[in-house]
Amino acid sequence: MLSELAEHVVNSDQLKRVDMEVSGAFFNIRNPLLSQCLFYLTKLGSIYGISTITIIAGVVLISRKRIIQLIGLFISVLGSGITMHYSKVYFHRERPLNIAYYIPENSFSFPSGHSTSIMAVLGILCYFIFLDIKKRPLRNVLITLGLSCIFLVGFSRIYLGVHFLTDVTAGFLLGFLWVLLGIGFMEYLTLKQLQRANKLVVD
Repeated sequence: MLSELAEHVVNSDQLKRVDMEVSGAFFNIRNPLLSQCLFYLTKLGSIYGISTITIIAGVVLISRKRIIQLIGLFISVLGSGITMHYSKVYFHRERPLNIAYYIPENSFSFPSGHSTSIMAVLGILCYFIFLDIKKRPLRNVLITLGLSCIFLVGFSRIYLGVHFLTDVTAGFLLGFLWVLLGIGFMEYLTLKQLQRANKLVVD
């Protein structure tokens, strides 16, 4: 069902026109300084940026003995990465190279890998922050920062002309799906852990 919906989006003439109009509008107002800033910011969603964030988060979780959260993180990041790769191969959509600010990675356009990955890793980290940070002002600041980074990476892909609007939207949705799957598996493991603890108490 999801693949059929995505295929309809990719092949829709109306959405293709919207993609071209949005990309063209950003190309016409492109600013050299902003482009350079977004060029560096967009690297947060690259394989190197995502790997660095994941490793740092993983070390912190291990040091705090949050193994269930570590499993949820890996499910979100690895699951989104695998499905994103095969989705690109399946849909085989070319990038808007004629307006690209730089020569992007040698891969297809739909869905946006940077958008998928940044949503998958920062989305689930925002969930961890929501659970673990008790001070509301700090929690709100960190979650707002995380969500802003997600949005800006997605925005940068369109602004720099290396992805269409629908690529980024699909990437966000795919990444968010894996965040939900990671959270769901975490809740399942936590429930099983509680059931075992209760059984030991009863016995």
